Amino acid sequence: MTGRSKRSGTSAIDLIAELQNDPDYQRKVQAAEAERQTRAQLLREAEQPIVADLRAAGVEVNSVWDLVNTSDPYPAALPVLMEHLERGGYPERVMESLGRALAVKPSVAFWERLKTRWLYARGLGEEDGAAVALAACATKAQVDDLIGFLSVAERGQSRIYFIRPILILGGDRGRQVIEALRNDPVLGKEATALLKRRRK
Repeated sequence: MTGRSKRSGTSAIDLIAELQNDPDYQRKVQAAEAERQTRAQLLREAEQPIVADLRAAGVEVNSVWDLVNTSDPYPAALPVLMEHLERGGYPERVMESLGRALAVKPSVAFWERLKTRWLYARGLGEEDGAAVALAACATKAQVDDLIGFLSVAERGQSRIYFIRPILILGGDRGRQVIEALRNDPVLGKEATALLKRRRK
């Protein structure tokens, strides 16, 4: 590597300096950053009712994502998160965060409710979040449900989350189910990769 662009022979350092001195480029960068900050602020405002209810339950957070990103248990938060996931009406990113925050083993207590939210998701954020929660909290008692979820074609890509728990919890039957997915246009790539990893 010479550090030079194949197109023009300009070095990366020269190109960065050129862009830093380009008023049009800098305006675009500033506009994109302002838009990002506006979106982030709108999401913070949208999740304030959830944050307020979590704090009332004794869970001190500034965002639902604080729960997604912690390894500490938060049992008092789970009923609050489930209630707001069912209530809905939040932006997609907030709905996804609710599902992802429910992706802990004790959420199996809400299995039927999470299942309903995934099957009748009102948007992609809810669909993805509920799928992640179901996959994370499942036990051997839910393997039949997980296998059944694979055939719900209208739930598309979100079914990928169920492949790993089926392999882990489903024993020989689970492995056979995932083996049969190898050529599936949506699930085949993930199924093949996980089967290969388990063999190693």
